Amino acid sequence: MDFKDLILNRLLDKYENSIHYRGQAKVNRKIAISFNAKSFPWYWDSERPYLKKAVHQVIADLAGRGIISYKWMAFEKGNLLDCAWLNLENIDSAYSSIGRTPKKDKAKEAAKEIEDLLFKVTLEWVKNFLEDCLAELRDKSDFPAMLPAEKEDMELLFRAFLGLEDKKDNVLLERVFSIKYLGHSKVFQREVKTRLARIANRYLINEQTLHHQEMTEDEIIAELGIERNSEEVLIWGAVSFLYGEKEIDYSVFPFGGVIDTRYLAGMKISSVKAKKIITIENKANFHYLVSRRPADGILLVYLGGFPGPRKRSFLAHLYRLNPDIPFYHWGDIDLGGFRIFSALRKTIPGLEPLFMDEVTLLKYRDYCDELEENYIKQLEKLLDKKEYDNFRPVIRLMLQEKIRLEQEALLAEDEVAAECFFPDMYVI
Repeated sequence: MDFKDLILNRLLDKYENSIHYRGQAKVNRKIAISFNAKSFPWYWDSERPYLKKAVHQVIADLAGRGIISYKWMAFEKGNLLDCAWLNLENIDSAYSSIGRTPKKDKAKEAAKEIEDLLFKVTLEWVKNFLEDCLAELRDKSDFPAMLPAEKEDMELLFRAFLGLEDKKDNVLLERVFSIKYLGHSKVFQREVKTRLARIANRYLINEQTLHHQEMTEDEIIAELGIERNSEEVLIWGAVSFLYGEKEIDYSVFPFGGVIDTRYLAGMKISSVKAKKIITIENKANFHYLVSRRPADGILLVYLGGFPGPRKRSFLAHLYRLNPDIPFYHWGDIDLGGFRIFSALRKTIPGLEPLFMDEVTLLKYRDYCDELEENYIKQLEKLLDKKEYDNFRPVIRLMLQEKIRLEQEALLAEDEVAAECFFPDMYVI
């Protein structure tokens, strides 16, 4: 164990996080560390007294060079150290003695790299993030919370930004993006993803008001056109698409058809014959409705959770072609279901909830899950948000009864479930 490196690094860490470093200190407080049992447990190891002796030698050497000062515990001079502190007038010697680059020098280097990167970036949200970072690096000689201080980590983040620029609107799988722009299939997931999601959440999702506080990391990254796994939609009903020179008629598929979202951008809806369009959160429920033999004029679309940009674009196209047709969404009666509905309604303004009300909640109460305290707090916050006005009555009931319901529960009692659907929805 290198005690000199350990001691000086701890002191310099405290210094670089102090008001002394930022030049805001009005009182000359010591940047000190204590040699207590919690901070230095091995210093108090009676079975290894040589460790304590080695520390004393290092402390004496550093003090002799004017880098630190120290004091002994009362009545324990020469035996037990109380604390040691940096002599700030010799701070440069503290850095050089262990070969550590001062944070101010790192900040200057990072600022220069950001200046160079700004000439290559066109994405507005990335530019806003970089400009904020540049201002803090210049004004405070400090690294913003979302900008990694380690050079290797910062370079990976910047390469990810350039990757987003290069791929433009193309959708890539995480591992493909990682290999192409970061050099290894797992680097993105391990080193970049969480940080990039936090940055995008603040600088992109927040600006677009896509309920950033509720989106998962995968959902945020999907907004950037990077998907963890291939996404798909399932469709049942009388709808046709043009893909290149070919027309694909989904009405001929008795059990519905699949579209990989990567191909949605290249598909144009050529014909829709629908009286009602229903989007569905869960795959089991989609297949259940199909199995009930929906009547002519019903178009079913399985989304599978929060709709990413490709799915929203498809739904927007579908809505523009059919603005007078009723659109419904069937999801869970819970936080996720409400959030998905709210996001969909930004794409489909006339969207209405289906089986997401108080009657359904109470009808299937035996299949409900109980709410935990943290969940209750999150649910209560929705009552103050205008975008959840549709669900205010059912949310109040959920809070009163402390229950929530997943939409699969309606499939538990087949005959009962069938009765609650639209009377004109099935061919009996």
